[in-house]
Amino acid sequence: MDRGENVITYDAPVAIYFYGSPYTDPADPIVAATYAMLAAESLGLGTCMLGAIHPLVQNGGKATKFRKEHGIKYKSREGLFLILGYPDVEYNKGIKRTFASETYI
Repeated sequence: MDRGENVITYDAPVAIYFYGSPYTDPADPIVAATYAMLAAESLGLGTCMLGAIHPLVQNGGKATKFRKEHGIKYKSREGLFLILGYPDVEYNKGIKRTFASETYI
């Protein structure tokens, strides 16, 4: 591993943590992160959802310190990070798909 390389967030310039309070549906953070991911992709940003970081933010002394520093009020059952950045590769063409024909009556 090179110095300065973050193997958890892949040196992404932006990481957004989506989580819910104990009173919300556990799916809410995932739905919100999905919409944010779609919006970022539509603006030309590369995105990646990271669910494995969530337990690190929830448990242990360092996690408590992290939550206090970043204003995370609640421990939650579900949560994930969305990392954003400009991709290293640029795709010229999307995947060509063949769709079934439709007949309207």
